[in-house]
Amino acid sequence: MEKLIKDKILYILVVVAAIIGGLYGTWHFASIALDSHNDIIQKKAELETKQVKLAQIRRQKANNVQKKKEAESGKVIYEVLGQQFSPEASFGIMFENILSNITNSGIRIRSIDYNYQPADDKILFANVPGYNACELSFVAVGNYSQFQKFFKNIAKENYLSNLYEIYIEPYDKDKTILIVKFKVRLYTKTV
Repeated sequence: MEKLIKDKILYILVVVAAIIGGLYGTWHFASIALDSHNDIIQKKAELETKQVKLAQIRRQKANNVQKKKEAESGKVIYEVLGQQFSPEASFGIMFENILSNITNSGIRIRSIDYNYQPADDKILFANVPGYNACELSFVAVGNYSQFQKFFKNIAKENYLSNLYEIYIEPYDKDKTILIVKFKVRLYTKTV
């Protein structure tokens, strides 16, 4: 047997070297595969956190765009801080603005009607707590330029108000004088 081993020693050395090389190669490639697997797990975790951050950034950007659109419109709902005012009393400042615009434009008021809960208002129909609406119905007298000035001033107001149902008829004796019926809807929020 010794002679057989001596004759086949070269083959045995080659087989042992192949086994050792195979084991080393298996260990080497297994460690590379394990490192790659760990890297993939780590990259997946990083990807998930980045996707969450991206979603947050997109939501924030959408909110900023919405706020920017609201700011660009220039109209915000007048907020009354504290619960010290009733919904009806929260319109005091806005009434004053409307009446001062009427006075500054030179229009004379014949009558004003108040409706604190207009049934057809979309904000009140949505039943959002804290939001109030008041509809003012005016009958006023003035000339074309006075009403033009008044309507422009209402459009320039910072707070949300709707001007609608405008009915204009000239005075029978003097066609330069107008009798105008219109409605202004004001909105407030009691915080």
